[in-house]
Amino acid sequence: MSEKAFQRIHELARELGERLKALDAGKLDRPGLEAATEEARELYERLVVLRHKAREGERPKAQVPARPEAPKVETPKPEPKPEAPPVVEAAEAPIRLDTRPPDPKQVSLMDVIAESEAPKEKAPVKPAAKADGPPTLKEKLEQTPLPDLAKGISLSDKFWFVAELFGGDRVAFEQGVEALNGRKDLADAQGYLKAEVLGKLKKAPDEEALAAFQELLQRRYK
Repeated sequence: MSEKAFQRIHELARELGERLKALDAGKLDRPGLEAATEEARELYERLVVLRHKAREGERPKAQVPARPEAPKVETPKPEPKPEAPPVVEAAEAPIRLDTRPPDPKQVSLMDVIAESEAPKEKAPVKPAAKADGPPTLKEKLEQTPLPDLAKGISLSDKFWFVAELFGGDRVAFEQGVEALNGRKDLADAQGYLKAEVLGKLKKAPDEEALAAFQELLQRRYK
């Protein structure tokens, strides 16, 4: 990462921290709030790009296996054929059935396979108790009203919503966001989302993506 890009990230973090201090003090006006939203979105997108670059740098390069040398084959010399010995019919041995009871300590292979393939019950995970303290930066941003729905959608969420809620159609996503941004209230926006967006999908939308999009829609009309 270049020194200029590193300084830019620190500048964004410092400016965002100053605006949050003003927000806590009740001195942040609406233009300052919109600027804080833009700075937070730009900082998040830069960190996402750095994360992708870091993951690509950790991938090991595939090694080409060395080609094995062909073994040398020696031509065998013909040997004289030995005379076949006379065939002697062997007496059939009596067959004995093992009627002993199985050893209770012995575990069969089928029991081991059945036990390994049996679904294991997961213990219920208790939700962690929320620690009392000041709200985090993420919690403050999630509670902040959105003056513009399009500006509140990050770059990574945009690709996510296009794929899961708009059938992979980027133009339909931009038109839908513009239409949802101009509704008269939250109920009107949710009705449009259900009829004009979700109603035109060929399959059920991803529940997690839909919940995240509806949360942004609620912040738009908060």
